[in-house]
Amino acid sequence: MRMLNLKPIFVDHFQTLRTGEDEQESVSKSDVLTLYALPALLPASVALTHWRIGGIGDLLTALSLMSGLLFNLLVLSFDVALRAAAQVRSSQVESMDTSVKIKLIRQLQANATYALVIALAATVILAVGASLDLKDFNPWMTGVLTYLLAHFILVLMVILKRIRSIFRNEFLP
Repeated sequence: MRMLNLKPIFVDHFQTLRTGEDEQESVSKSDVLTLYALPALLPASVALTHWRIGGIGDLLTALSLMSGLLFNLLVLSFDVALRAAAQVRSSQVESMDTSVKIKLIRQLQANATYALVIALAATVILAVGASLDLKDFNPWMTGVLTYLLAHFILVLMVILKRIRSIFRNEFLP
């Protein structure tokens, strides 16, 4: 079952939360709190209010579209990484700009892959709910979904930050 080992995906994503340029730098506590603890506030409020997620089919459609876009982003990042590696090989010297670009692309790939795992987990839950013709989920499952969806949105924000950094590194002095 090595095929289903998701640990490297989680480790790669977590490594992108380092505070500095050096791989030995510590993990940013504020990033960890924002990405993991902040979404945990939602299930707590769901439990207190007994709120239930409805519109399961619509959520499933939206999440499926986002997952498809993330797959496309992974393919695009692979293409950009190949071109950057070819540029390094052709020049025989890795410039600082190229090295930063490759690092940012690796981080983007790690974050996008991680986001896909989160999206797929939420998609499976929503697909099961849709297949059972549920109108809404109970508060416990609503809490799980709100955590996953909030966490997913925050990871998307990290991905946007990486894309911006790559763009700035590539096109701005």
